[in-house]
Amino acid sequence: MLDVQNRVEERLLESFTNIKLFIFDLDGTIVKLPIKWTEVKKKIKKILKTNLSLTPLIPSIEELVTDSELKRRIYKAIDDEEMKVVKKLKFDEDILKLFKKLKKLGYKLALVTLQGRKPAIEALNRLNVREFFDLIISRDEKKDREEQIKTTLEAMEVPSSQVMVIADKLKDMVIAKKLGCVSMAITGKVEMDGDFKLNNIKEMLRMLEVN
Repeated sequence: MLDVQNRVEERLLESFTNIKLFIFDLDGTIVKLPIKWTEVKKKIKKILKTNLSLTPLIPSIEELVTDSELKRRIYKAIDDEEMKVVKKLKFDEDILKLFKKLKKLGYKLALVTLQGRKPAIEALNRLNVREFFDLIISRDEKKDREEQIKTTLEAMEVPSSQVMVIADKLKDMVIAKKLGCVSMAITGKVEMDGDFKLNNIKEMLRMLEVN
């Protein structure tokens, strides 16, 4: 079993030699944000006076709400809930070491997140890693993950074959493959996979420090 793990790690490290840009997701990847989405949806349903499921949330809002002021009010409510959670984040030395190591090795780093820009920046500041990201795209800029990644590729001017998307959702792995990027799933789920998979991004730090 250990030999299999070592071979996987060796293959992953070999892939890093071709990577120029890492695109990270935030929630569930860099850090877990225990946002009570059921409660958030209840508040939005009350604002919209609807019993619709609002799943997935952001596409539902974009489809249902045409009034710009109402939409602003709804996203402000979501931002407020995200900020409540983000303000409780605690500094993690290993997360700092990982991003410091990646920048020292010369990699470009980008963040794509469906969190709002204000809570996303606050999260990075609390983790003390904001300075390491060359680009941050939140839902305030693009509300679709594929568009977020496309925009990142264009802005960073790196060929997709030299980009690794690191996220915790199967949808992100599918989009990465569609756009020609390498994918890494951060998950313990057996049924979910990318080109590579780790249980936690901190495992990247251990691998990089050993090698």
